Amino acid sequence: MKRFLNLGLILVLALSMNNISAQRQVYPLPLDSTVKLSSNYFYYYLPTTAIKVDVTVTKVREIKGYYADYAERMLGLTNIISNNRTFYRLKEVNIETVVVPDLDMAFAVEPSSQQLKEQSYAKALVNSQKCNDNKSLNSTYSTTTTPLPDFFKNYANVSYTETEDAFVETKIINGVVTQVPANRTRLVNKTAEQKVQEAADRISQIRKDRNSLIAGEQEVPYSAEALQLMISQLNQSENDYLDLFRGIVLEDEMHYYFYVIPNKGQYSMPLFNIDQNEGFKLATDASAAAYSLRINPFNMVMLPAKKEDKKSAQGFRVRQPQNVNIDLLHNGETIHQFGIYPMLQWGDVKVLPTNLDPELEEVGFVF
Repeated sequence: MKRFLNLGLILVLALSMNNISAQRQVYPLPLDSTVKLSSNYFYYYLPTTAIKVDVTVTKVREIKGYYADYAERMLGLTNIISNNRTFYRLKEVNIETVVVPDLDMAFAVEPSSQQLKEQSYAKALVNSQKCNDNKSLNSTYSTTTTPLPDFFKNYANVSYTETEDAFVETKIINGVVTQVPANRTRLVNKTAEQKVQEAADRISQIRKDRNSLIAGEQEVPYSAEALQLMISQLNQSENDYLDLFRGIVLEDEMHYYFYVIPNKGQYSMPLFNIDQNEGFKLATDASAAAYSLRINPFNMVMLPAKKEDKKSAQGFRVRQPQNVNIDLLHNGETIHQFGIYPMLQWGDVKVLPTNLDPELEEVGFVF
């Protein structure tokens, strides 16, 4: 119960325990036709436990390198990406429990004159509404996209190179016709072979430069930190050029948040599926859900339900949580154990004496 209280999701309000003689009436809803409430009544709901499920899915994008067709011939690379491909895989699943009103367990309360005087329930109403407003059970979705590296993205645009043309130019110098050698620079389109050869040559030069640094052939006595930085930059530059041949893999993270509320005695809770081509899909049918929750209670005794007498007022109803083990299953097999959680709806509902006013934090949500 301490964990239940620490969640801060049940309103905090202490009612006077000394006012034993001040009677008030509590009726389960829906009301019997014979029950007539005064104008000062209020409603409250028993709390129930919802499970917030946080699913992280990785969207994997395999992108073929611009020069993949030359990878083996030019560099001897065989383990490359030969075709563009996108697929999805499950990264992780996390859960947490939150306390929300149980709309099927509602009661009407006629407070005592002392409670009306203290205006305790008016304050409880404000606190309860604030608490409930912060718990939206809507499903949400967010994604984090990994951008295409600038080097890989921009290298394909490098399609021009400078070339020099040599020719003989005729000029009149001092009245004499003279032929003078000349040249000019112009831009021409690179061929595919030129681009590939340029990238392969760059990789070869980077490796030579790195080996020279490691062998200490440079005349400048670099510090260990400077040497490490230069080697790291050369490694990065080499990988940038190698990606043009072997391709790159980008991973986007997609987060899905949704809620489930297990009923008492519900040992399996269907969750979702992961399709390799389409990604995350919520599942409501247990037979169609690849991923599900298994709920195992500790030493639980299923007591027969008592029928409520709606014609007679009784005391406040309170719930005592039942500890359960929650596991994640994939196609019926356990793949992760989340641990132990208190589950309110799996516990018993107790009826307090009519002259006993508990703290409302032990009762539920006031409306």
